[in-house]
Formats: sequence, C-alpha cells, structure tokens
Amino acid sequence: MNQRQDSEAGFTLIEALVAMAVLALGAVSLLSAAEGHTKRITDLTARVAARWVADDTLTQLRLGLEPDGRSVTMYGIEFDAEWDRTETTDPDLEQLTVKVSDSDSGQSLYLLDGYVEVRATQ
Repeated sequence: MNQRQDSEAGFTLIEALVAMAVLALGAVSLLSAAEGHTKRITDLTARVAARWVADDTLTQLRLGLEPDGRSVTMYGIEFDAEWDRTETTDPDLEQLTVKVSDSDSGQSLYLLDGYVEVRATQ
C-alpha cells in the first residue's frame, strides 16, 4: 500500500483561520441582534405597563377616588403618574390628562386623555 502525499488534501492553516474569522463575525452580529431585540422587548414591556398605570389612574379618578399616590409599581417597574384637570365648554365635564413617566429616568412613557363628570359639592 502506497500512501500518496497530495498538496490539495485537507485545509491549510490560513483557510482554517479565515473560516474561524467568518464564524466569529457571524457570532458577533447575532449577539448584537439578540441584544437589540432584548432592549426593544424591555422598552415595550415598560410602555405596556405604563399604559395600564394610566388606565388605572384614569379609572380611579372617574370613580371619584384619589389614587393612593403618584408613585406606582407595575411589573417591578416604578412609575410616576401625574394628572391635570382642565375645564371644558360643558360645565358638567372636566378633561383629565394622565402622564406616566419612568421614575428612574423621568422619561415620559404614556399620555392618556379622558373626561370625568364634575361632581357637585354639598
């Protein structure tokens, strides 16, 4: 049995290094894409939770209840809820604007407008 040495058999060291560099580049791009996706999902979760806080605050105000405080925790995220009352052309209605912000960054996440019946004071 004769074994023949063929210069074309197998990969050279340079070809192996180029292949590893291409794989490393692909892995880095996949990692950055996954990181960006995670950030977008986290931001979306915060916005959805902020909307729920705004809806809850508006509902409490419509029922005539003053919310317990302006700081609300939802999904483990701390939010600041602020609201303003504005008179309308109808004397029986007030416009409510609820603004929900992230407590840490102060970034406004959700703004909700609604109307509430003016209750007669006795």
